[in-house]
Order: sequence, then C-alpha cells, then structure tokens
Amino acid sequence: MLQLYISFFFLYSIFAVINPFLQVLLRNSGYSYEAVGILLAIFEIAGIVGPLVVGRIVGKTGRLKDTILVSTAAASLGLILLVRSGPVWLTIVALAISAFFLRSLLPLLDTVATNRFNGDAQKYSYIRSFGTLGFVVFSLAFAALGIPVVSDNSSIIRYALMGCLLFFLPVLSWKEVPQPKKSKEPVKRVPFSVDPWFDSAFVIGLVIIALNRLSMSAISSFLSLYLVEELHIDAISLINALAAGAELLFMVFAGYLIQKKKVLPVFLLLISGLGMVLRLLIYAHFPSLAGVVVGQLLHSVGFGFFHPAAIQLVARRVKRSHRALGMSMYISLGTGLPSVLGATLGGILTEGFGYKVMFESFSVFSMLSVLLCLVFWKKMRTPAIEEV
Repeated sequence: MLQLYISFFFLYSIFAVINPFLQVLLRNSGYSYEAVGILLAIFEIAGIVGPLVVGRIVGKTGRLKDTILVSTAAASLGLILLVRSGPVWLTIVALAISAFFLRSLLPLLDTVATNRFNGDAQKYSYIRSFGTLGFVVFSLAFAALGIPVVSDNSSIIRYALMGCLLFFLPVLSWKEVPQPKKSKEPVKRVPFSVDPWFDSAFVIGLVIIALNRLSMSAISSFLSLYLVEELHIDAISLINALAAGAELLFMVFAGYLIQKKKVLPVFLLLISGLGMVLRLLIYAHFPSLAGVVVGQLLHSVGFGFFHPAAIQLVARRVKRSHRALGMSMYISLGTGLPSVLGATLGGILTEGFGYKVMFESFSVFSMLSVLLCLVFWKKMRTPAIEEV
C-alpha cells in the first residue's frame, strides 16, 4: 500500500513540470500561438489513444507492472527527443511519444487504486490527494529554487526526466499480482442489450465531464503563457502549486461526502462547472496577480470536487469487469478529446482576439455542463449499475 502512495506522489511530480511548462517550451522553440495550439492538440490526441491502447494491452497480458515501467521509459525517450531543436516533424513525434505513454499511466494507477479499495470513494480520494501533494511539493520546490529556467528548454526537460526516474524506482518494487488464467472453453458472448456493462447515466456523465474539461483546457493550455506574456509573471510553478494546494483538501472532502452518501457525483459536477465559469471570467476581466490568485484558488471546486465525482461516476455507472475500460474512456474521451479541441480553438482565439476573448469563450462550455446537470438531474440520480 505504501508503494502505491509513493507511486502516486512521484507520478504527479512529472506533471508538475509538463503541465505548466510544455506550452512555454513550445513558444521558446519559436512557434506562434496558433502553432502552439495545434502542437498541444497533437499532444492531447496521442494522450487519448495511449490509455486505450495500453489499457487493452494490460487487459490481455495482465502485466501491469511491466507495462508501467516500459511506458515510463518510453515517455522519457519522447521527452529527450523534445529538447532537441529540429524540424517540426521531430517535435510532433516527440510530443506524440511523450503523451501516448505518460497519459497511459494515469488510468492504470486509478484502476489499481479503485480496485484495491473496492470503489471506496473516500479511500481513493486519500491516495489521489497524495498525487496532488506530490505536485504541490515539487512545484513549491521548483519555485523556491527558481527551477526550471523558463527560457531554457533543456532545463525544463531535465526536471521532467528527474520526475520519471523518481516514479520508475518505486514501481520496480511492486509485486506483480498474478491474473487468473482464462478458461480454454469458448466464452458465450452476451449481447450488450441483454447485459449492458454501462448505463445511460454514464454516457450523459461523460458529456458533462467533457464540456467541463473543454473549458479547463483554456487554463491547462494557455495559463502559463498568459502569466509570462500578458502579466509578466515568471513564477509559473508557484502559481500552479497554489491551485493544486487548493484542490487538496477539497478532493478529500469530496471523497468523504460521496462515500457517506451525503451527495451524488452529479451535484459535485454541477458545483465544479459553476466554479469553472467564475474562474475563467476572473482571468478575462481581472488581468492581475490578485485575479490570478483568486482564479487559482477556485481550482478547489473546479477540480477538487470534479475528479472524485468523475471517478465515482465511472465506478457506479460501469461494471467492475469493464472498469479499466471505463477509466480509459474517462481519461481519453472525457478529458483528452476536449483538450484536443480546446488547445486548437484556444490557439486560434488567442492569436486572433487575445486572452480576454479566449477565456470568456471557454466559460460557455462550463455553463453548458451546468445546464446538462440540471436537465438530466433525475436521470443522474437513478440507481447505479454497480453498487460501491
């Protein structure tokens, strides 16, 4: 169990570098806002395909530990290629390799945790918050030490590779859990209409999640550039640590509320959507350090409430036999695909109209997610297909 906590902690140390600095790295390489948006979209596309492919491989082989180790090593190779200046095709290849394998690690660890705790939302939120703690600790350390150097791509990649190594080492000590041998007798396939492995609330929930994450993509793709170029603030790690720190307690609180049946996931998704609307409008209309601080604190409900609710929606609305696939669909279709669209659209809007219009436009998607929560409120409160 301790090994799993440590693994979550160090996995998110990688994203403490990648999330805030990747967009800056691409700008350092001389790409325009529009080009940055397209390249980030390619990164997200690879991040959609990766979890689905790698999840299927694990499902067939049962070799979870080996797959995670290989994925970490392959992601490191992609990052090494990314630091090298060269033609755009090399940048695309490097981004695709990095995203394909890095993003695959997220649903694999989430699946291990939810299965280990038998879908207990409160216990899951504890271990997931340890990942957030890793993000916060490393972000604060980077801010205090003034690393990585914002204008130096090799510095950025160096610290991302350090995160990969720190994650790789504890996974080495995992004990591979043997998978039950499959029967050689032919399996009688039951039609989905007779025995469905997910319900309609899962589909509606994915749409709500996707709209929420589409609005979030404006922040994940362009907030660092907004800080550096619009507000002339270089403390990227510190600003991101502020958001992650705000998320920490709210994530644990959300897990407690869900597990004690105080609220259903749809209620927290609604609150998250409202928080995202307010956050984006603050960035648009209060372009200052104070505005950024308030906006980052709203990450507490924007993601702190959102992620446990989304994980629990998958656990409740997808049968345990297909939970790994359900988690991969959440990562790929619920967050990855919206990030692709958001990165591309955000680059076009920023290039043509500036940050203010871009942030305002993306707030609309969060409002749509709130409206869907209200419209399908009764449907989202129906009995779950899988009791957890």
